[in-house]
Amino acid sequence: MENFDAQKDFLSTLRARRSVYRLGRADISDGDLEEYLRSIFSSVPSAFNARAQRVLLLLGNQNLMFWKELVPDILRGRHEANPEDEALLAKREGLCRSFCEGNGTILFFTDSSVADTLRENTIEYASSIDRFMAQGDAMVEFAMWLGLSKIGLGASLQHFLGLGEAVSTAYDLDSSWKLDAQMPFGSIEKAPEPKDTAQAPEHFKVIK
Repeated sequence: MENFDAQKDFLSTLRARRSVYRLGRADISDGDLEEYLRSIFSSVPSAFNARAQRVLLLLGNQNLMFWKELVPDILRGRHEANPEDEALLAKREGLCRSFCEGNGTILFFTDSSVADTLRENTIEYASSIDRFMAQGDAMVEFAMWLGLSKIGLGASLQHFLGLGEAVSTAYDLDSSWKLDAQMPFGSIEKAPEPKDTAQAPEHFKVIK
């Protein structure tokens, strides 16, 4: 018999997942984090079971270097070339300083070579492969986010632009790895504000 009572635990897990920007270092070992996140990653489905998603887990000094040096250097260089709002730059640099304090960062990639092979081998779906890859990325990101939230850690999904080449060089990655997003995580040092979960009637429709 279906256990519908389990929906309460599932919904509480979904609702606990929020964007957390003020991070600290939680008392959990790097080894435990790696094993836990690796298990989540291997459990997420993908289109055609192609496994095109890739993850780079930055812990300890590598996480510090990423947010203290690599990302700020790119932000400042881009600002010098094309000056933007100073307040926006200051906000981004503030985020970097907070993310430095966390346990780590998950970098999410898509392996474009896998997508290319799928296009060649599944002609009828060729025009939809990019959409399927994006869905796979989203599932991995959301599963990781839920998993971190489930053990009491805070995280947020970031899309800092223009990092791909520098990341590939810094970590000696294959050129087919295309950076999609970054997820810094750690202890929750400042809880997010309450979230409005109200839905408009047109957002969720039922037909019987």
